[in-house]
Amino acid sequence: MVAGWIIAAVAFVLVPFRRAPAEARSWLLVFLGLPWVALVLYAMIGRPYFAADRRSRIDRLPALLDRIQSQIEDTGPRPELSSDNKSVESLARGISGFPATAGNRIEMLYVYEQAFDAIIKDIDAASHHVHLEFYIFRDDRIGRLIIEALEKASERGVVCRVLVDALGSYGSLRKLKRRLKSVGVEVHDILPLRRRLRSSRVDLRNHRKIVIVDGKVGYTGSQNIWDPAQHSRRVNKDLLLRIVGPAVTQLQAVFALDWYLETLEELVSAEFFPRAANSQGCSAQIVATGPENPEVGVDLIFAQAMYNAAEEIVITTPYFIPNDAMISAIKAAALGGVRVCLITPERSDHRLVGLAQQSYYSELMAAGLEIYLHGPEFLHAKHFRVDHEVSIVGTSNMDVRSFELNAEIDLISFDPGFSEELRQIEQQLLESCKRLHLEAWTQRSLPSKVAQNTARLMADLI
Repeated sequence: MVAGWIIAAVAFVLVPFRRAPAEARSWLLVFLGLPWVALVLYAMIGRPYFAADRRSRIDRLPALLDRIQSQIEDTGPRPELSSDNKSVESLARGISGFPATAGNRIEMLYVYEQAFDAIIKDIDAASHHVHLEFYIFRDDRIGRLIIEALEKASERGVVCRVLVDALGSYGSLRKLKRRLKSVGVEVHDILPLRRRLRSSRVDLRNHRKIVIVDGKVGYTGSQNIWDPAQHSRRVNKDLLLRIVGPAVTQLQAVFALDWYLETLEELVSAEFFPRAANSQGCSAQIVATGPENPEVGVDLIFAQAMYNAAEEIVITTPYFIPNDAMISAIKAAALGGVRVCLITPERSDHRLVGLAQQSYYSELMAAGLEIYLHGPEFLHAKHFRVDHEVSIVGTSNMDVRSFELNAEIDLISFDPGFSEELRQIEQQLLESCKRLHLEAWTQRSLPSKVAQNTARLMADLI
């Protein structure tokens, strides 16, 4: 008992450093109630910083980005933006370093198999290099299709580089690396667990999904390289973007920085950043966020866009655990007469996360939030739309993990045509949704309320 109190006392001094008050309170609650359990958890996921060697590499990233930017300075004309949209663009540029660019042709791929068909077709046409970066890359039916395409590209002399997150692809990583290397692909796992166990929290992960072919065609969005149904999961509903235009060079820059972190190889030569041909298309910019720069996250961009809203906000996300900034922005928009909608799965694939998410429903529905529950497929797509111009599609969920812990990548568009196409996808999703009403929700059982509120106490930790 004395040792437990000593642990709690030390935690009271150390835990609040470099943490938001809500997260610190959650940790201290665990330390006071279960000090020995908290000590083990804190050793695994409680230290929100990287090891010294990785921190040294991160410190060199700004200089590397400057050298990359010198290759992509001339990306064509900048789009003309309204003052509200300019505030979002400037904030995103301040966070990630990339401006909005005009002349991007973007295709939305929301049929799971067709998205992989498009990727494979572009890999088959590659002549110089193929770069892939994914959170989940499994050696299953889908994964083997990609591996075969990479093998054929490698046989043609195309240099193929692959990054996969060590935790997201855990279980098949060793076999995957062996197969990729056997066909001539250079592959590295991101944040290897063998090194992570020595320092910092194990769950600081790279959640990005990137494909780049010859520096001219790029992909990003929510879709991983795997077949969820083959792994006893529900069929996923995703959204992947195929991009041609100057935004591809920004995707390439993000990949180059991540590649450097794992290999110390600098991909800065002009051959990786060919100038995009001038064409008609939409305005877009890439924003990358993550634990390398923990003071700023994509939540700042979401909040800024919501405060600018005049008519409608639609949030589509599989995981909804908003922080205080998001709650305030949603309430301010809804109380100001803006229609705010949340489209989220009816049943979460993570029990504790699902319970924590549900604990926010009453408060936000009372403020005016409309909640639509999607099923039976698992809605894994992550997109966000404000009015008829600002749209964000990528890997970021509306949760604390995406805001603070995961390396994420998103595309922001300021184009009305892009926004309208996204609205049509939202309408298709709503056809498979049922609306949750506050009156019915408040009638749920007391045990359900207790479980949800208890899980909410852990929201900043999960």
